[in-house]
Order: sequence, then C-alpha cells, then structure tokens
Amino acid sequence: MNMGWKSLAWSAAALVLLLSIATSLSGITLFLLMTPLVVLYTMLKPVSFAVHIVAIAAVAYLMLGSAGAIALTFGFFFLVPSIVMGHLYKRRAKAKTVVMVGFLVLLAQLLTELALFSAQYNIDFSAQLATFIEDWMKQMQANDLIAGDWATAATSIGDAIVRMLPTLLLLTSFLIAIVTHALSRRALAMSGIVAPALPEMKTWMLPRSLVFYYLIAVILSYAVPASSTGFWSAVASNAMPILQFAFTVQAMAFFFYLAGAKQWPKIIPIVLMIPVLLFPPFYLIGLLDVAFPLRKYFAKK
Repeated sequence: MNMGWKSLAWSAAALVLLLSIATSLSGITLFLLMTPLVVLYTMLKPVSFAVHIVAIAAVAYLMLGSAGAIALTFGFFFLVPSIVMGHLYKRRAKAKTVVMVGFLVLLAQLLTELALFSAQYNIDFSAQLATFIEDWMKQMQANDLIAGDWATAATSIGDAIVRMLPTLLLLTSFLIAIVTHALSRRALAMSGIVAPALPEMKTWMLPRSLVFYYLIAVILSYAVPASSTGFWSAVASNAMPILQFAFTVQAMAFFFYLAGAKQWPKIIPIVLMIPVLLFPPFYLIGLLDVAFPLRKYFAKK
C-alpha cells in the first residue's frame, strides 16, 4: 500500500473517530483521536495535510447534522497538539520531548478553554456539578438503588471535584500524550517512518526533590482544615494525588528494573502492575525507590 492509500486510510480512521464523538464511545475517542492526526501530519506535507483535514471536517459535519459543530470543536481542539507532536516527529525530536511538549500544549489548551468558558458564561462549576450529581442520585433513588437524602452529599462531591480539577486536567493531558505517542510511533513504523521510543521503563527515575515536595504536601494535608476553600486548600487537595500518581509510575518502573536484574520473565512486572494500580498504598514502593538507593542493593544481590 503506497503513501497515498495510507494517508486515505488514516483520514478514514480520523473521520470514524470524529463521528464517534456523538456516541457513547466518546470517552474512548478522546484518547485515540490525536493518533491519526499526528500520523497524517508526519506523513504529509502541510498543504496536503490541510486538504485532508478540511475534507474530514466537511464530511463529518454533513454526516452528523446538528451534532457536527460539537464534533468539529473537539476535532479542532486536538488538531493543535497533534500538529505540534507531528512536527516534532518530523524533526526527529526525542520521545521524551515529544510527550512533554504534547502534554504541555494539551494542558494549556484545557486551562485556557476552562477559563474562557467560565468567564464568558459565568458558570459556577461546583453548583452545576452538585445539580447534576443530585439529579443522578434522585434517579437512582427512584429505581430503589440507593436510599436517603443526597442533596448535601451531592454539594460536597461537586465541591471536591472542582478542587481536584487541576489534578484531573494534569492526569488527563499526560495520559492522552502518552497514549498518542505509543500508538503514533507504531502506526508510523508501519509506514516506514521511524519515530523515537521512550527509554525503557526500567530506567525511569524521578528526581529526588519530589520526596521533599511530598513531605511538604503531607504536612499541608494535616495543617489545612478540610473545610477550607483557599489557595493552600487547593494546593493540598491536588499535590498529594499528583505526587502519588508519579510515585505509582515509579513503583512500576522499579518492578521492571527488578525483573531485569533478577532475569525474571517479562510477564512478571506486567502482572505486578495490576496490584500497584488497584491498591493506592503501593505508591510507597516508588517513593522508597526515589528516596533510597534500592536498586544498588538489588543489583549487588
């Protein structure tokens, strides 16, 4: 299959994903949509890429009707970081640079969109979430799935989600960038285009300074009252989950290092990743891996 047919195939894939935004699969689509766009930009010259994008947008708009505007809005949102990542692939940038820049562009866009949306429509996100959650709980009550008055709980949950919004945006942007790189690299390889790989997971190591930041976050979590709504409350609410996620990834990297040092079968660290992801306290393994020279100990053994 020559490059022309490959570009048409990836355009078709982008169109299918764009059409699926209006369906219940939209949650999955948001993590996949950038991949065909990145591949197309890397494969094609800018003018050819623009022609493909215009054609995809036109067909999607005509097929979706009233939902076309929403789909195109999402498509344009992901178009910018896709072009950035594709441009970095063309320049043979390191994988770490591609992922980091893609992550930062996504995060900046999310924060900008959130700020503009909130300022333009003057929306109280806590109140809107509380209303949505309360309506959902009332529906559950009507079906005899839950009992009790959930109005207060709905308000508390809405406030908690808003406080955790920075964490959610950070993790979402990071995961989208990682998934896009992993899929795009393999897709480009199928077209004969070499894209850089991230370093092996067993070599990953967070900076030791994060242990210091973690200690500060622990102190803040005890010092700041749970009912507080100020700046330090927001810092305490978001710092711990972000750091715990980072140390969870570090714990998985440690298991891959251990498997290599002990010459275990490759499936073992993959299996060990399951409890690390399911049980939050396992992030402490990653914390210890960063704080102490555990790897040197196991290497000597």
